[in-house]
Amino acid sequence: MASSDTELDDLRTPLGDASIDGRALSECADANPASEKGVREMLCDFEELDIVEASHLPDGIVRNISSYLTNESSSLLTLLAMCGTCRQWRNAVQELELDNCLSFDGFDNVFSQQPMVQRFRKLSATSKEEVFVAAAKLFSGYSEAALSGDGATDRVLVNLARRVGSSLKKFKIHNSSNVTDAGLHALLSRSCNLQHVHLEELSKAVSGEFLVDLFERCRNIQSVSLSAMPSVSWAQCKASAHTWPELSITKLHVRGVNLDSEFGILLNRMPRLAELEIDGHARNITAAALSCCCLTRVSYQVASRSHLDEALAALVTLPQLKTLELIVKNFTLCSDQLRVVGMLPLVELRLDSYIYKQQPTLSRSSYSHVDNEGVKALVDSICNRWCAMASEMQPLKLSMCGATALTHDAVSALLRLPILTELDIGGCCRIIAMDKMRLVAKVRAGREMLESGRRPSMRNSRFPGLFL
Repeated sequence: MASSDTELDDLRTPLGDASIDGRALSECADANPASEKGVREMLCDFEELDIVEASHLPDGIVRNISSYLTNESSSLLTLLAMCGTCRQWRNAVQELELDNCLSFDGFDNVFSQQPMVQRFRKLSATSKEEVFVAAAKLFSGYSEAALSGDGATDRVLVNLARRVGSSLKKFKIHNSSNVTDAGLHALLSRSCNLQHVHLEELSKAVSGEFLVDLFERCRNIQSVSLSAMPSVSWAQCKASAHTWPELSITKLHVRGVNLDSEFGILLNRMPRLAELEIDGHARNITAAALSCCCLTRVSYQVASRSHLDEALAALVTLPQLKTLELIVKNFTLCSDQLRVVGMLPLVELRLDSYIYKQQPTLSRSSYSHVDNEGVKALVDSICNRWCAMASEMQPLKLSMCGATALTHDAVSALLRLPILTELDIGGCCRIIAMDKMRLVAKVRAGREMLESGRRPSMRNSRFPGLFL
């Protein structure tokens, strides 16, 4: 999705063809809106067509609207097309010039200095809302919608729910200060077939009252992502969770949403959960390990060494865990903790710095969440496990972004890993160019071994990690 301050992107799939009277379609084709008033009248005509829910805007109308896009007087339609772009619009604008306003369509990454984007940003909040509401009324019969910016309001969500609520399968809303629990409740109450929900950076007015609707009404929900909503309260969910049947959620992302140590009450209702991204107290990791035996991927943003110790004790009990990401905030991983991490039968391990995640381009050489001794302990633990259980040896993907303290000693330890097929050392500013070349050669050799089907064999048990 492009990085506009306010945009609406419909990545939708038509569910059927519209049954439209040909005379009504010809009347729309004869329309020639020369002003904003004319445009509004044409939008009202579209509503009178009474398009059924299992339909989409007819291609003829889309082509008719696109013919006005190069006309500067039809500014509202231009903005509407920019906000409500879908595959139909992409097909319609193939005949237009490449440098027109539709080069910004929510599918391509464009520079924010584009005149069309700049003009839209200068609109008042009310004008932006009008554009979004018009887009929500125009489109019907599609299964996916994404909204972003202050133009997304409760009124927009209500109109979206009325138009495509029953057919909506995927919904995303991002960075809006005008959405409240009322708007989300209106949408979720009509969208019982939702499978994927992504809510991020919403206003402090969102208190979490909609969460009960999300978990109780949306019985087909598969993935939920909630982040950067600091005023959310989970009290109502925890109070009613015992009455819910088992949820079908397989992927859950909850960060920056005011989690407490009792979030495990909800995790107990998610036995099919396979991917978990979470922050907060480690007690929730323990609850997930007890209730979600299908977990294959865990991402934990941790800010306390004691919380990490508790989380690792729970993670070692997960039999199917293959991917672990630890986003470390405000402390350095000790050697003992990394030895425990090395004992886990992982195929992908990410040990990244929280600071690096926030600002990858800004180097902070004075802070490092992993040091040379920690890398040595990690490698020794991995090699010892593989020496004891050679049949479980698997290719390893490793990331240690933001570890600014790593030097030649850490590189020498990494070279002892039997099969390394991917390595990310972004922000490791003290690793010299020659050592980086050695690591590149190590990864290339691991990939070639993987592609050839050869398995490494241990040369000498006195040197853990020394393999052919």
